[in-house]
Amino acid sequence: MITCHSLNGNIYDNGINFKDFKDIIGTLKSNWKILNLIPVQAIILIFDEYSRRLSRDKQLLKIEGVPYLSFYFKKSNLEKLINISLKDKKYLNEFVYEEDGKLIKAQGRGIACHWIAGNIDTLAFYSVFQAIIAKNSNLVRVPKKNIQIVARLLKCLDNIEVNYENKIYYSKDILKNICLIYFDSTDELLNKEMSFAADARIVWGGEEAVNYIVKLPKKTTCKDVIFGPKYSFAVFDKDIIEGDECQKYIEKFVMDIITFNQKACSSPQVLFVEKSSIPLEKTVKMIGEAFKKIEKRYKNVVDEATVARIINERGIYSLSLDKQIYCSKGLNYTILINNDIVLEEPVGGRCIFVKEVNSIFDVENLINRRIQTLGFAIKDKSKMLKFADMVTTLGVDRVVSVGIMNIYDSPWDGCFIVNELVRWCSINI
Repeated sequence: MITCHSLNGNIYDNGINFKDFKDIIGTLKSNWKILNLIPVQAIILIFDEYSRRLSRDKQLLKIEGVPYLSFYFKKSNLEKLINISLKDKKYLNEFVYEEDGKLIKAQGRGIACHWIAGNIDTLAFYSVFQAIIAKNSNLVRVPKKNIQIVARLLKCLDNIEVNYENKIYYSKDILKNICLIYFDSTDELLNKEMSFAADARIVWGGEEAVNYIVKLPKKTTCKDVIFGPKYSFAVFDKDIIEGDECQKYIEKFVMDIITFNQKACSSPQVLFVEKSSIPLEKTVKMIGEAFKKIEKRYKNVVDEATVARIINERGIYSLSLDKQIYCSKGLNYTILINNDIVLEEPVGGRCIFVKEVNSIFDVENLINRRIQTLGFAIKDKSKMLKFADMVTTLGVDRVVSVGIMNIYDSPWDGCFIVNELVRWCSINI
């Protein structure tokens, strides 16, 4: 059974039920024609107003990730996003003359089917809104535990009117191209139907879920955009550790840890500290002080499974002769110190592994294509560029300053999503 929470511009708090996708797909195909008549500039203006509504709603701003969402969909940011993805937003509206009698236009692929992971409540919006910009109608499966929040945020998109070139455009026509659904992830028949309806499949999730969906039957013309399981960590070089601004960088890094409670692929799990004249113990204490500074504003809410993992790791480190632990009395934070140059299995719940290395370049052998984000605090720019070139060559997609590891930007996981979700069509005269 499919439970549908938005269809044809209407949002249903309790959902309406369907046995299959026949009526849903028919509705989306019909509404896609409406979407293609909306200039991308008008879509940007609608999303810009949507961002304002989010920023004014104090209750919604309490949901983790919404404050940044309200920034992400501002007009200025969306125009940058389109320009970096397509070079010119005109390609989304019309055939643009290039050279030698050739004109090019970016056409939407059609029905974009999204399988959204449950680790971040706002994830669906980054996926769906970029597909809308690329002029695709959207069928979006969201995990049961997230769907009420997603539907609540989607309501803010209703009843927006914008004027572009003396014509009124309505957000309702965008909502008509977003169908929000839930069905049991183990329902193979519904997964197959959804997959075969797709002109593009956008998949976010763990290895098992991604592998399952990728193997489902699909159209030969379907485009896959896959965001599978990733791992992220950070490095501090000795000049930062020895410098006056070390505490500032540490506080930024701690914010990377607490954002999304380390559930995002971009959340750091390990910190490698380059050996310096400052004892590692002092650096660890500074991290602890940074946690204490923010713990009153940002409460650490963890589930039972995470609590069990934290307690287990604390026990192991407390009893080990070659390991150290620095932690709060409660479960507000846990810092685990060892000298094994490895990427530790994530624990979550503000549990960070800290390791000292002779050089930040010693992490070279740890790099593979599953490393998504590498946060850095490196003082010398030439050293930073050399380090970034090394790790991106080996597979890292994002190298960013600590403090912005969880900031969603473009490209993401090595691709420009808007560009992936269009077909480049040409006319030769």
